[in-house]
Amino acid sequence: MLEWGKKTGGRVPILLDGEQVATVDPEFWREGAELVIAGQTWQFARDGGDRIARLASAPDQVVLRATKKGLFSQSWLIRGDGVSYEIGQERAFGTRQQVLRDGQRIGTSDKTSFWASRPTLDIDQSVPPIHQLFLLWISHVIRKRAEAAAAS
Repeated sequence: MLEWGKKTGGRVPILLDGEQVATVDPEFWREGAELVIAGQTWQFARDGGDRIARLASAPDQVVLRATKKGLFSQSWLIRGDGVSYEIGQERAFGTRQQVLRDGQRIGTSDKTSFWASRPTLDIDQSVPPIHQLFLLWISHVIRKRAEAAAAS
C-alpha cells in the first residue's frame, strides 16, 4: 500500500509498505509537486483547470492528465498511456475514495488515521508505479480541497 508520509524538512516521503519509494516537494498554494522516483524527477503541475504529470527532462510531454469530472463533483478523471482512471468518493459522506480503471474498481484510497488527512492508496499492482503515485497525489489534492471547504 502506498502512503503519503509525514512531512519533514519541507519534503514528504512516499512509502510503499513502509519503505520509501519517492520523495515529494509539494507546492503549497498551486497544487503542484516535484517528485524524485528512482533518480528521475517528475513534475505534477497545474495546467489550467487540469493537473498533469510529466518528466522534468521533457516538460512539453504530458504523460498523465487529470480533469475534474464536473463542476460540483469531487471525482477526477485521469487519462494517459492508453488507459483511463476515475478517483472519487466511495460514499456520499465517507472518507474512502474508490479508484476505477476503464470502469472497473481496482483499488481504494483512504486516510492514514482518523485525525490525519494523509492519503493511502491500495491498488492493483498491475497499475504502473507513476500512475499509482499520480493517483495518490490526486487523492491528496481532493482531501486538501475538502479540508479547505470544511474550514470555510
